[in-house]
Amino acid sequence: MFNWYNSIGLIGLVSWLLFPNVATLATSLEKEGKADISPMAKTSLANLPDGAYQLCTEPLPQDWRDGAGVCFNYAKKGTTIDGYYGYPHSDAFVCLRGNLSKDWLYGEGMIIPWGEGTRLEIPQKEFTWDKEGRLSLSQGDLAHSDGIGEDRVDWIIFKQASLNTQGLYLYPNPRMKSPTQLCDWSFK
Repeated sequence: MFNWYNSIGLIGLVSWLLFPNVATLATSLEKEGKADISPMAKTSLANLPDGAYQLCTEPLPQDWRDGAGVCFNYAKKGTTIDGYYGYPHSDAFVCLRGNLSKDWLYGEGMIIPWGEGTRLEIPQKEFTWDKEGRLSLSQGDLAHSDGIGEDRVDWIIFKQASLNTQGLYLYPNPRMKSPTQLCDWSFK
């Protein structure tokens, strides 16, 4: 059985589903400097108008990348959020939905591991998902499975998720795929 913490890199959808054009872009593009974007800490998440947003731990890259560091891409309606949090250009992300309280999202999370190599013990106790220490998940439960063997896909719901967005950089527009393209909560 694989250890949950060492297997986090296997969780999510394949990176070509997340960012299909990345493989075709030249990786030798030169950086043009950092974008002049103020950290999110100056504007509370709850105070932003309804709409689509992307926040990341690093400023907007001036190259081919959709984001830098770890990013939160989401749609806001009132105090309700639907989105995902993860590392751009990878398959490591967690779908999130819930409610805002200043710069915190409280709600539930979902990961979608696939294939035989992802049979994991699902944690019940709280753990920190990311190396930055911003996302905590707990009370995991296998909500749905589809397929067998290497074609098996699981939907694991964490009934408790909390994300600290304080100090993240607000990008002018979302650059990553929309949450509706990656996070289908209607599997039941």
